[in-house]
Amino acid sequence: MGTDVTLLHRFVVSELVAAGLDRDPLLRECGIPEWTLSGPGVHLPSATFARLWEIGSDRLGEPDLPLRIGTRYPLKTAELFDFLFATAATVGAGLATCGPYITAVSTNHGAVLGFEDADRATLSLEMIEGEGRGRELVQLWGLTAMLTRTRRVVEGRLDPVRVTLRQPAPPDDRPYTDVFGTAGIEFGADADSMTFRAADLDRPLTTADPMLAQVLRPLAETLPPPPELPAAWPRRVARALRAALEDGEVSLEVVARRLAISPRTLQRRLAEAGTSWRRELDRALGGRR
Repeated sequence: MGTDVTLLHRFVVSELVAAGLDRDPLLRECGIPEWTLSGPGVHLPSATFARLWEIGSDRLGEPDLPLRIGTRYPLKTAELFDFLFATAATVGAGLATCGPYITAVSTNHGAVLGFEDADRATLSLEMIEGEGRGRELVQLWGLTAMLTRTRRVVEGRLDPVRVTLRQPAPPDDRPYTDVFGTAGIEFGADADSMTFRAADLDRPLTTADPMLAQVLRPLAETLPPPPELPAAWPRRVARALRAALEDGEVSLEVVARRLAISPRTLQRRLAEAGTSWRRELDRALGGRR
């Protein structure tokens, strides 16, 4: 089982207590030792964080609780992970730090930023182990918090053009459209992701600090490498294939170039996920018939 850093637990616990839950019983029921919530934070099993969200959502009667708490996410909550993001030059450069350095906050997640075409890029958040309602709540929290911290460091409004969520559609999706700022939300999807305009990725961050970023990078390089996400590759290839088909130019080389990898690496990633280039191409072509 992967782990999550208690810097995140600390913030969520404080929000749940402020909403009226009793702190000590909450920590006991979730299996969170009090001492782990002080200092620089330690890693606890990811099931603990999921349990925290389940209990909070149930006790407060808020099925969409991560939306409310995620929009309150203070920049620098996750310390190094947030500093790496905030000191980057642009939105795109900041989001690009999520994948390589995600183990600063979780060894049970992976994040991938990839261009679908020249106009759009998608940030996908993948949970390796976890299921059920706890997984859905954690993923919704992750996307909302990432969007919130991005909005805090750009001038003007920033909204994704599309959001995909694996969770089933709620009875009322208005809280989702209000938070994400788009009606383009797909529930029951095969990935948890946000798609942005490529032009938005070029927007400068108000907190950009190239000197501090340079100081932080050697520290970031000491983090464990991000976990492999073989299951994510077929979905990334499917999106790139759809875009290539729309442009009328489809080949292994073209799709690999869209994903910024070599054709050989693309074939290897698909093989690791139990599929192949030919199978994914046939599936994409079949979906257009």
